[in-house]
Amino acid sequence: MPRTASLKNEVIQALLDEDFDRVARLALGSRRVFAILISLAYNKESLVAWRAVEAMGAAVGALADREPGAARDIIHRLLWSVTEESGAIGWSAPEMLAEIVVSRPDSFQDLPPIIISLFEEPPLKPSVLWAIGRLAAAGISLPAGTRGIIAAGLRARDPAARGMAVWAAACLGPGKMPSSISSLATDASRFLLYRGHELAAVRIGTLAREVFHGLQDK
Repeated sequence: MPRTASLKNEVIQALLDEDFDRVARLALGSRRVFAILISLAYNKESLVAWRAVEAMGAAVGALADREPGAARDIIHRLLWSVTEESGAIGWSAPEMLAEIVVSRPDSFQDLPPIIISLFEEPPLKPSVLWAIGRLAAAGISLPAGTRGIIAAGLRARDPAARGMAVWAAACLGPGKMPSSISSLATDASRFLLYRGHELAAVRIGTLAREVFHGLQDK
């Protein structure tokens, strides 16, 4: 069994290579990989962190095929990380949970409402809005009230929340996005957005104009 440092390096290299299947194979060989992915996902300004989020979906999905109970244990760990009792905020838990749902929609139909409920935690608002966008883009059915959460995000003071709300609205598709998105067309704030396996700083106003005019590349 590889030492933790060696295993972590192997996971990081797989993430840099965008080889999420390799991460899943490593996770099946060692449960330590799940802890490594959680620790790597802490720094949201890092590309590796976001790829760790994406890889968590592949890893838990692969585990669910073999040991459904063990996969649920990982999910419970992520949910525990956002509770007061845990003593810490699970900064990337909503995103990871969304990736898990995308990986195995039929197995985790109970998770979208739980993810949406995490919007009540102020530090997690951008995370939940990104998760909504990810689920919507994958064609996952979203709970009633999701559009209201996006609308609230568009009014948020935090640029990250506003930006993620714009992106989430775009992922809902034409006819489903709040009309208030047009009010952000002149918003000069930037936020970091992970999509297409890449992380980039995006100006909110630019994205809002693209979305409002139906020009965003989905």
